[in-house]
Amino acid sequence: MRTFAAAAFAGLVAATPMSEVEYKFISYIAKYGKMYETREEYAYRLQQFAAVDAEIVRINASQSDSRHGHNMFSDMSRAEYKQRLGYIPSFANRTEEAQDVYVQATPDWTTGWNWANHGAVTPVKDQGQCGSCWTFSSTGALEGAWYIKSGQLLSFAEQELVDCVQLCFGCGGGNFFSSFHYWKTHFPMSEASYPYTAKNGACVYNQNDSYTNVQVTGSVQVTANNKSALQNAVYLTPVSVAIEADTMYFQTYTSGVLTDAAACGTNLDHAVLAVGYGQENGNDYFLIKNSWSADWGDNGYVKIGANASSGVCGVQMDPGYPTL
Repeated sequence: MRTFAAAAFAGLVAATPMSEVEYKFISYIAKYGKMYETREEYAYRLQQFAAVDAEIVRINASQSDSRHGHNMFSDMSRAEYKQRLGYIPSFANRTEEAQDVYVQATPDWTTGWNWANHGAVTPVKDQGQCGSCWTFSSTGALEGAWYIKSGQLLSFAEQELVDCVQLCFGCGGGNFFSSFHYWKTHFPMSEASYPYTAKNGACVYNQNDSYTNVQVTGSVQVTANNKSALQNAVYLTPVSVAIEADTMYFQTYTSGVLTDAAACGTNLDHAVLAVGYGQENGNDYFLIKNSWSADWGDNGYVKIGANASSGVCGVQMDPGYPTL
């Protein structure tokens, strides 16, 4: 069955002149392999795309530290986009007191640090349409911690957390501190033994098929709203962090550093992984691994500005990592 998008490419919608934004939209359809079944759906998706396109133009005109552009989300409604978010802070199981993290001889911001360059970070993953960002943030923190401890980089199963962490809601959202608490009594399974499905399922945890040598003993809740504390923690290990990601400013990011705290907000709704820090054009930033595939942002990453309070997008508000 031919879709309406395919018909458009064949010239069946060329009876009337296209606007500049519709030409952009046709290129977008080709780039991302989008498929629409009806003229009505095509028109609706074009409308969503045009609104995002206008925002991209506005943001790029007003921002000099970051650049913004289209991605796989540009034809989605706000509700559809927000399904990719899923951080819920209010019910987190936190057994540790917040603490400052200090290390000796932390590299300064100009020198920077990146755990991806030191072997502790798996390739960027894709949570799909499931609001399971909290599980990807969790596994990323554990993957990094285990590599630093053992020299072995493993890929842990997000689906185990989606299905088995009873304090959370799977694709409906959750919190990485609840994952750390779960791992205190359950060993992590591998991505291969518990494949990701991007939907809720029954828990099929199998200790005999888990990494029984990876024993989580607790977690560290890094002091909130403290730039140096998070910097020190990230120098020790990749750190789970929460941000506000429901804005066009974040959604359309492609490169540079997000420095506009007002444009991003601090209503935490998305969990990601801080894997490093650095400085670009005089702006201190945390290097963040997202879970929306390498097609989003800067090859799946985003640089979020550090500051003296909550951090841009709230990146310094709720950091933590598991202990082994």
